[in-house]
Amino acid sequence: MDVKAIIVVGPHVDASAELHACEQITKSPYALADVLGRALVFRIVDRIKQQGISSVAVVTDVSTEKWPLGTAVHGKWIHAAEDQLWKTVEHFFNVFSQEGAEAVLLIRLGAYVELDYKDFLGLHLDRQARITAAIDGTGVPLDIYALNPASPADATFLFQHQLRQFRDGCDFYSFTGYINRLSSPNHLRQLAIEGLMRRIQIEPEGEQIKPGVWVGRGAQIHKRARILSPAFIGAGSRVRAAAVITRCSALEHHTVVDCGTVVENVSTLPYTYLGAGLDVTHSVVGHNKLFNLKRGIEVEFSDPRLISEVTSHAPLRALGSLVSLAGFFPAQFLRGLFASSQREQSTSLPEAVAAPAAALESPAPIKVPAPAVDTGEFPSQLVIARRYGNE
Repeated sequence: MDVKAIIVVGPHVDASAELHACEQITKSPYALADVLGRALVFRIVDRIKQQGISSVAVVTDVSTEKWPLGTAVHGKWIHAAEDQLWKTVEHFFNVFSQEGAEAVLLIRLGAYVELDYKDFLGLHLDRQARITAAIDGTGVPLDIYALNPASPADATFLFQHQLRQFRDGCDFYSFTGYINRLSSPNHLRQLAIEGLMRRIQIEPEGEQIKPGVWVGRGAQIHKRARILSPAFIGAGSRVRAAAVITRCSALEHHTVVDCGTVVENVSTLPYTYLGAGLDVTHSVVGHNKLFNLKRGIEVEFSDPRLISEVTSHAPLRALGSLVSLAGFFPAQFLRGLFASSQREQSTSLPEAVAAPAAALESPAPIKVPAPAVDTGEFPSQLVIARRYGNE
């Protein structure tokens, strides 16, 4: 079975500006977002190749600087201007047809669908259909199509109408398996949780250092940080002293969690910095923004000490670390050189022997506080501790 595939990362005709924005986070499609250490589009490409489809072309109108790392080994990537997106798709369909493909698999990556492509294509070829469309249990399109190269007019009509009209009808394939529509930060967060809980076919990219905790290559976790399973720490990330990572949190690559910060039920985008002493919960965080999942609001931060973006250039990250060290050591040296000593003058041995023992002195009077007046408020000396996990 000679089948070739085209993956489209871009809007379809139904996508108004508002609907198109629903498929994006920080102005980049969810399809390009990392989930547990790997971009979703890469997971789809790998899944397609595992089912015997070797030739894959990814066509997108997203600018190249927003492409995930590693595109060179995940099919042939083509950037098309927004008004030329579907003409470029049509061009590759014609190229694959001329190369003798029996069928062309077309996927517009909006939703994440764990479809059995081999079964889908087998049904299409058995029926000798011109077009077969995958739909969910309620009849809503999944933007997954099998096209017959022997019917180029039907395929061209479908491209011209951006997958929403057919020239002369089509066959349908009903799918009732796992579907995540990926139209909000909640959906992205849910995908990470279900991957960590091993409910879907998304595997964390890293070494499992203890049950339920995966760590990517080059990640550094301070010995006084706490990672409570299930959790994912992406490649090149830094989790500093007294930080706590808990409740299915997923830190994508090169995330930095500073000292004492608690991260609970959170997904970060790559190159995210979370400042010291924060309590970040029920959120997706990245590119200076926090998407609170419970309240459904988005907050942008201007103070880099709270939430900011780590540079994506490794030399600049290393230079920043060196600058911090260069400022730390001279300060410690000057403090030790000029600070006045706080040590008391030691008592001579004869004086110490002749002095009465401290235990024989009269005890200091104990001050009993006056009864507190019930004002309905917490007393100022009350300390509230928050406990994470039960290791």
